[in-house]
Amino acid sequence: MVRTALVQTYHPYTQFTHVHPLGVMMIAAVARERGHGDMHILDMKVEDWTPERCVEELERLAPDVVGLSAMTYEAGCMHELAKLVRERLPKAVVVCGGPHPSVASDDVMKDENVHIVVRGEGEVTFADVLDGVALGRTEWSGCEGISWRNAEGEVVHEPDRSPPRDLDELPFPAWDLVDHAKYHKVPRGGVIYAHKEFATMFSSRACPWRCTYCHNSYGKVFRERSAENVLAEMRLLVEDYGVKEFVFMDDIFNFKPERAKTIARGIIDNGWKIKLTFPNGFRGDILDEELVVLLKQAGMYRCMIAVESAVPRIQKVMKKNLKIDKVRHIVDFTAKQGVMVHGAFMLGFPTETEEEMEATIDWAASSSFHTAAFFRVIPFKGTELFKQVENAGFELPNDWSTYEPYQSQINLSAVTEEQIFKLRKKAYRRFYLKPKRLFRIFSLIPNKTNMLPFLTLLFARRAYAR
Repeated sequence: MVRTALVQTYHPYTQFTHVHPLGVMMIAAVARERGHGDMHILDMKVEDWTPERCVEELERLAPDVVGLSAMTYEAGCMHELAKLVRERLPKAVVVCGGPHPSVASDDVMKDENVHIVVRGEGEVTFADVLDGVALGRTEWSGCEGISWRNAEGEVVHEPDRSPPRDLDELPFPAWDLVDHAKYHKVPRGGVIYAHKEFATMFSSRACPWRCTYCHNSYGKVFRERSAENVLAEMRLLVEDYGVKEFVFMDDIFNFKPERAKTIARGIIDNGWKIKLTFPNGFRGDILDEELVVLLKQAGMYRCMIAVESAVPRIQKVMKKNLKIDKVRHIVDFTAKQGVMVHGAFMLGFPTETEEEMEATIDWAASSSFHTAAFFRVIPFKGTELFKQVENAGFELPNDWSTYEPYQSQINLSAVTEEQIFKLRKKAYRRFYLKPKRLFRIFSLIPNKTNMLPFLTLLFARRAYAR
């Protein structure tokens, strides 16, 4: 049997939040269905491990295959770990996957410590790789979805594999392979929490909108799990693992409102005393009042609505084309239901002027959002925005750690770097330093004793981060 260690890599960054590594947990679950039962998951982030500490654990496990998953700003850690694995475990097959290797397979395969890259949604592809390793395979022609190096040292990119269409056919993530208690101690996605006993969930994959700055990890064809399938996993987590809060990480949970409402009604009918939070965002201009009310009854206490820019011209530039008036209405309505609403904004789009950034800050400050974040626009590899700025001759950094969401100095706008820094500080101060807003936050925030000191620190770090 092939012994496999799946590693979620980690680059320390200013957000200091975490969620369960669902990507590698899904990889493990599908591999086990194929008969590869000797699976281990190492999450460097929840362990706060350096690459050196992680490879010590890998030496103890002595796996035949090491799978490394990485976001773009974690690529440096991924390559450092691959080097250490090849030095300490020379017989192990090193496979890289996740968002960064999927869009930068050429770059990743330049590292001779990496044997194979799994591109895209890798559950079936990785299981095929394990099948091949078990048979002693070294030639990988015809294995869809991978990049590999042939006997002549040439990198071969096999054709893409079609993503899974029916998500209900996939098993639940391998929840038994992670130490749940360790995640109770780490601030999760969205920062604010009601219960420490939480689980991260995806109930769907992909978003059909074509925003230039957004990833393409799941493609642009929305695929959903049925309400029944989602509720079955929730039942497992509530009854077997004591979960009291669910963090939904869908790109767009409300794309099919009736499915979302069926999930909410199912939670209500089951009588679970749980909390729900949606830190990854609803599409604000299609979010309807009935769904908000149902989710509130089901336990929703916080959600995020991504606006990015309040300026119609910039909405067209980024191809989001959000209807701002509808967003303002649903934010007002949701806030009136006693749900904390978080707004996400971005400053620094190509051609964006200082006046347009000021307009977005003004809109945010006058809104009903309880909390907000003002991000820098970052052209992640694989996005349309990356291609646009690359084609325009903009020199982008090769150090992938500089693509960290809260602390980047990549500037695509017509405004100077120093002025954007000042505008971000101004945005946080204008938004938060209002007695009425602070009172609204205080009145709704759960776990006030734990949360308020932490949020104060977070505000300070984000207000002054570049």
